[in-house]
Amino acid sequence: MIQFDEYGNRNNPTILLLHGAGALDTFTRQYCFANKYHLVVPHLPGAGENAHIPYLPAETISLLHELIKSLHKENIGVVGHSLGAQIAIMLVAKYPQYFSFAVFLSAWVNPKQNTIRMYTRFSKMVSYMFHRSWLIHLQAKYWHYTKAQAETMAAYAKNITPEVFSSFFEYTLDLSTLPEYKNINIPMYAFIGRHEVKDMKTSLALLSENIHCSTKLLNGSHDFPMRNAKQLNSLLLNILETHLPNESGTR
Repeated sequence: MIQFDEYGNRNNPTILLLHGAGALDTFTRQYCFANKYHLVVPHLPGAGENAHIPYLPAETISLLHELIKSLHKENIGVVGHSLGAQIAIMLVAKYPQYFSFAVFLSAWVNPKQNTIRMYTRFSKMVSYMFHRSWLIHLQAKYWHYTKAQAETMAAYAKNITPEVFSSFFEYTLDLSTLPEYKNINIPMYAFIGRHEVKDMKTSLALLSENIHCSTKLLNGSHDFPMRNAKQLNSLLLNILETHLPNESGTR
């Protein structure tokens, strides 16, 4: 089964947090919700204990399905960022019965081949940068990581190869190839940063074509969960209180 970190009491309602590419602690500023909820953070391919493993969508969904079943819970929530948001979309499309809500943060779902080629062309250079501990520590500080989180990222980032980095983009979700999405009827929320690229805003529009998906622009750029957490956390708190049981077991 896929490795995972967890925060909070297992007896509380569970939220599956799917981190961005290569960034295990994407949700460092959302871990505060562990005071009322059980947070589960799988080590997705390309990060943490699985930093050396290239990302393959079908295999990742299968591993997450096994993890969810092992929790023996119903009506969990899922929040994903960037690559994690793409995975969250595929997960709820295939297994909607497990989820009470889904939140997609900066989900890119309209890949263009020229853009994919551009990112993969730089895979060797970027993976080289991942192997420089001082650069990782600078990035971690910018993202408000704790010292322990920065050290963890610096340690596993050395295992991110050009093949792993390329896989993040090679298998970018194309929403037009996922017809199941239009039939999802659980509450969904898609947020992006106001200053993100045009393709991300197009993706937001595509996700909104499902009437059960609400969309919103938030302050910041692609890394707004780490850099501009105040606005996001306020929205997440409202979503959690609406869709997950509270401490008395009622909705």
